[in-house]
Amino acid sequence: MRMMKILFARLTFATLLALVLLAPGGAVSAAGDTAGTVTRLKGAAIAMQDALPRALKVGDKIERGDVISTGSGARLEMTMLDDAVMTLGEKTIFVVIDYIAGGAEPNAAMRLMQGAFSAVSGKMMKTAGAKFAVLTETATIGIRGTTFWGGMLDGAFQVAMLDGHAVIVETKAGRVVIDRVGDGTKITDANTAPTTPNKWGGNKLDRAIATVAF
Repeated sequence: MRMMKILFARLTFATLLALVLLAPGGAVSAAGDTAGTVTRLKGAAIAMQDALPRALKVGDKIERGDVISTGSGARLEMTMLDDAVMTLGEKTIFVVIDYIAGGAEPNAAMRLMQGAFSAVSGKMMKTAGAKFAVLTETATIGIRGTTFWGGMLDGAFQVAMLDGHAVIVETKAGRVVIDRVGDGTKITDANTAPTTPNKWGGNKLDRAIATVAF
Protein backbone atom coordinates (compact mmCIF):
# COMPACT_ATOMS: atom_id res chain seq x y z
CA MET A 1 0.00 0.00 0.00
CA ARG A 2 2.90 2.40 0.72
CA MET A 3 4.26 1.88 -2.81
CA MET A 4 0.76 2.54 -4.20
CA LYS A 5 0.56 5.77 -2.24
CA ILE A 6 3.95 6.89 -3.56
CA LEU A 7 2.83 6.14 -7.12
CA PHE A 8 -0.26 8.31 -6.80
CA ALA A 9 1.71 11.08 -5.10
CA ARG A 10 4.00 11.25 -8.13
CA LEU A 11 1.27 11.01 -10.76
CA THR A 12 -1.12 13.92 -10.93
CA PHE A 13 -4.78 13.26 -11.70
CA ALA A 14 -4.29 14.90 -15.10
CA THR A 15 -1.45 12.47 -15.86
CA LEU A 16 -3.62 9.49 -14.91
CA LEU A 17 -6.42 10.79 -17.13
CA ALA A 18 -3.96 11.09 -20.01
CA LEU A 19 -2.90 7.48 -19.46
CA VAL A 20 -6.54 6.41 -19.70
CA LEU A 21 -7.04 8.25 -22.97
CA LEU A 22 -3.88 6.71 -24.46
CA ALA A 23 -4.50 3.17 -23.19
CA PRO A 24 -5.82 0.64 -25.73
CA GLY A 25 -8.36 -0.73 -23.24
CA GLY A 26 -9.28 -0.81 -19.58
CA ALA A 27 -8.81 -3.61 -17.10
CA VAL A 28 -11.31 -6.43 -17.32
CA SER A 29 -12.27 -8.40 -14.22
CA ALA A 30 -14.36 -11.50 -13.76
CA ALA A 31 -18.01 -11.02 -12.83
CA GLY A 32 -17.35 -12.50 -9.41
CA ASP A 33 -14.92 -9.67 -8.65
CA THR A 34 -17.59 -6.97 -8.86
CA ALA A 35 -17.97 -5.05 -5.59
CA GLY A 36 -20.43 -2.34 -6.62
CA THR A 37 -21.53 0.17 -9.25
CA VAL A 38 -20.95 3.88 -9.84
CA THR A 39 -24.36 5.44 -9.19
CA ARG A 40 -23.49 9.16 -9.18
CA LEU A 41 -20.53 11.09 -10.51
CA LYS A 42 -19.60 14.76 -10.63
CA GLY A 43 -16.38 15.64 -12.40
CA ALA A 44 -13.78 13.03 -13.27
CA ALA A 45 -12.75 9.81 -11.55
CA ILE A 46 -10.41 6.96 -12.47
CA ALA A 47 -10.11 3.36 -11.31
CA MET A 48 -6.80 1.53 -11.63
CA GLN A 49 -6.27 -2.23 -11.49
CA ASP A 50 -3.24 -4.28 -12.58
CA ALA A 51 -1.56 -0.98 -13.59
CA LEU A 52 -4.33 -0.32 -16.12
CA PRO A 53 -6.40 2.86 -15.49
CA ARG A 54 -9.96 3.34 -16.70
CA ALA A 55 -12.11 6.46 -16.62
CA LEU A 56 -15.30 5.92 -14.64
CA LYS A 57 -18.84 6.89 -15.57
CA VAL A 58 -22.27 6.25 -14.05
CA GLY A 59 -23.18 2.59 -14.45
CA ASP A 60 -19.60 1.30 -14.46
CA LYS A 61 -18.69 -1.59 -12.19
CA ILE A 62 -16.37 -1.17 -9.23
CA GLU A 63 -14.17 -4.23 -8.83
CA ARG A 64 -12.41 -5.76 -5.86
CA GLY A 65 -8.85 -4.45 -5.94
CA ASP A 66 -9.73 -1.17 -7.63
CA VAL A 67 -7.73 1.91 -6.65
CA ILE A 68 -10.13 4.82 -7.20
CA SER A 69 -8.90 8.38 -7.64
CA THR A 70 -11.12 11.47 -7.96
CA GLY A 71 -10.19 14.79 -9.55
CA SER A 72 -10.42 18.37 -8.36
CA GLY A 73 -14.02 19.28 -7.46
CA ALA A 74 -15.18 15.71 -8.08
CA ARG A 75 -17.66 13.55 -6.20
CA LEU A 76 -18.17 9.81 -6.71
CA GLU A 77 -20.96 7.66 -5.26
CA MET A 78 -20.68 3.86 -5.30
CA THR A 79 -23.53 1.52 -4.40
CA MET A 80 -22.06 -1.75 -3.24
CA LEU A 81 -23.42 -5.30 -3.64
CA ASP A 82 -25.37 -5.16 -0.36
CA ASP A 83 -26.70 -1.62 -1.06
CA ALA A 84 -24.10 0.07 1.11
CA VAL A 85 -23.25 3.51 -0.27
CA MET A 86 -19.73 4.95 -0.36
CA THR A 87 -19.25 8.59 -1.38
CA LEU A 88 -15.82 10.03 -2.17
CA GLY A 89 -14.87 13.69 -2.13
CA GLU A 90 -12.43 15.49 -4.40
CA LYS A 91 -8.77 14.46 -4.70
CA THR A 92 -9.51 11.24 -2.86
CA ILE A 93 -7.67 7.94 -3.29
CA PHE A 94 -9.69 4.97 -2.10
CA VAL A 95 -8.96 1.24 -2.41
CA VAL A 96 -11.62 -1.48 -2.48
CA ILE A 97 -9.53 -4.27 -1.00
CA ASP A 98 -12.32 -6.82 -0.62
CA TYR A 99 -16.11 -6.88 -0.73
CA ILE A 100 -17.95 -10.16 -0.17
CA ALA A 101 -21.61 -9.52 0.58
CA GLY A 102 -22.90 -13.11 0.73
CA GLY A 103 -22.21 -16.20 2.81
CA ALA A 104 -22.12 -16.75 6.55
CA GLU A 105 -19.36 -14.19 7.17
CA PRO A 106 -19.63 -11.21 4.78
CA ASN A 107 -16.56 -9.03 4.66
CA ALA A 108 -15.85 -5.51 3.45
CA ALA A 109 -12.32 -4.12 3.61
CA MET A 110 -11.35 -0.77 2.14
CA ARG A 111 -8.56 1.76 2.53
CA LEU A 112 -8.63 5.55 2.45
CA MET A 113 -5.22 6.72 1.28
CA GLN A 114 -6.08 10.39 0.78
CA GLY A 115 -9.09 12.71 0.92
CA ALA A 116 -12.53 12.32 2.47
CA PHE A 117 -15.45 9.91 2.25
CA SER A 118 -18.76 8.96 3.79
CA ALA A 119 -20.27 5.50 4.15
CA VAL A 120 -23.76 4.15 4.71
CA SER A 121 -23.70 0.50 5.78
CA GLY A 122 -25.72 -2.05 3.81
CA LYS A 123 -27.51 -5.34 4.26
CA MET A 124 -24.41 -7.32 5.18
CA MET A 125 -24.30 -5.66 8.60
CA LYS A 126 -27.50 -7.51 9.49
CA THR A 127 -25.45 -10.73 9.50
CA ALA A 128 -23.93 -11.55 12.89
CA GLY A 129 -20.48 -12.43 11.54
CA ALA A 130 -20.18 -9.53 9.10
CA LYS A 131 -17.09 -7.33 9.13
CA PHE A 132 -16.84 -3.84 7.67
CA ALA A 133 -13.60 -1.91 8.03
CA VAL A 134 -11.98 1.12 6.46
CA LEU A 135 -8.23 1.37 6.98
CA THR A 136 -6.43 4.71 7.01
CA GLU A 137 -2.83 5.76 7.55
CA THR A 138 -3.50 6.35 11.25
CA ALA A 139 -6.53 4.28 12.26
CA THR A 140 -8.99 1.50 11.46
CA ILE A 141 -12.69 2.35 11.32
CA GLY A 142 -15.36 -0.28 11.95
CA ILE A 143 -19.12 0.13 12.08
CA ARG A 144 -22.36 -1.40 13.30
CA GLY A 145 -25.32 -0.31 11.14
CA THR A 146 -24.10 3.23 10.71
CA THR A 147 -23.65 6.27 8.48
CA PHE A 148 -20.33 8.03 9.10
CA TRP A 149 -17.82 10.47 7.64
CA GLY A 150 -14.03 10.33 7.67
CA GLY A 151 -11.32 12.60 6.30
CA MET A 152 -8.97 15.48 6.87
CA LEU A 153 -10.54 18.46 8.64
CA ASP A 154 -8.82 21.39 10.33
CA GLY A 155 -5.42 19.83 9.71
CA ALA A 156 -6.11 16.42 11.23
CA PHE A 157 -7.80 13.16 10.31
CA GLN A 158 -11.24 13.01 11.94
CA VAL A 159 -14.29 10.72 12.02
CA ALA A 160 -17.92 11.56 12.83
CA MET A 161 -21.11 9.52 13.12
CA LEU A 162 -23.96 10.91 11.03
CA ASP A 163 -26.60 8.29 11.85
CA GLY A 164 -27.04 4.77 13.22
CA HIS A 165 -25.61 2.80 16.11
CA ALA A 166 -21.83 2.95 16.48
CA VAL A 167 -18.50 3.72 14.85
CA ILE A 168 -15.38 2.10 16.29
CA VAL A 169 -12.11 3.96 15.68
CA GLU A 170 -8.89 2.22 16.68
CA THR A 171 -5.18 3.02 16.56
CA LYS A 172 -2.15 1.16 17.91
CA ALA A 173 -2.58 3.10 21.16
CA GLY A 174 -6.31 2.67 21.84
CA ARG A 175 -9.86 2.74 20.59
CA VAL A 176 -13.03 4.76 21.02
CA VAL A 177 -16.67 4.06 20.23
CA ILE A 178 -18.78 6.87 18.80
CA ASP A 179 -22.38 6.05 19.66
CA ARG A 180 -24.14 9.43 19.46
CA VAL A 181 -25.16 11.09 16.22
CA GLY A 182 -23.14 14.25 15.63
CA ASP A 183 -20.21 13.17 17.78
CA GLY A 184 -16.73 12.87 16.36
CA THR A 185 -13.13 12.01 17.20
CA LYS A 186 -9.72 13.24 16.07
CA ILE A 187 -6.78 10.96 15.30
CA THR A 188 -3.39 12.64 15.59
CA ASP A 189 -1.26 9.69 14.50
CA ALA A 190 -1.15 5.89 14.56
CA ASN A 191 0.66 5.80 17.91
CA THR A 192 -1.81 8.06 19.73
CA ALA A 193 -5.27 7.02 20.90
CA PRO A 194 -8.25 8.76 19.24
CA THR A 195 -9.66 11.64 21.26
CA THR A 196 -12.73 11.08 23.42
CA PRO A 197 -15.79 11.50 21.16
CA ASN A 198 -17.62 14.79 21.60
CA LYS A 199 -20.31 16.83 19.92
CA TRP A 200 -19.09 18.73 16.88
CA GLY A 201 -20.28 22.27 17.48
CA GLY A 202 -20.63 25.26 15.24
CA ASN A 203 -20.56 24.39 11.57
CA LYS A 204 -17.95 21.66 11.88
CA LEU A 205 -20.29 18.81 10.94
CA ASP A 206 -21.63 20.84 8.02
CA ARG A 207 -18.11 21.48 6.78
CA ALA A 208 -17.31 17.77 6.94
CA ILE A 209 -20.47 16.79 5.03
CA ALA A 210 -19.75 19.48 2.43
CA THR A 211 -16.55 17.64 1.41
CA VAL A 212 -18.65 14.75 0.01
CA ALA A 213 -21.88 16.55 -0.94
CA PHE A 214 -22.92 16.68 -4.60
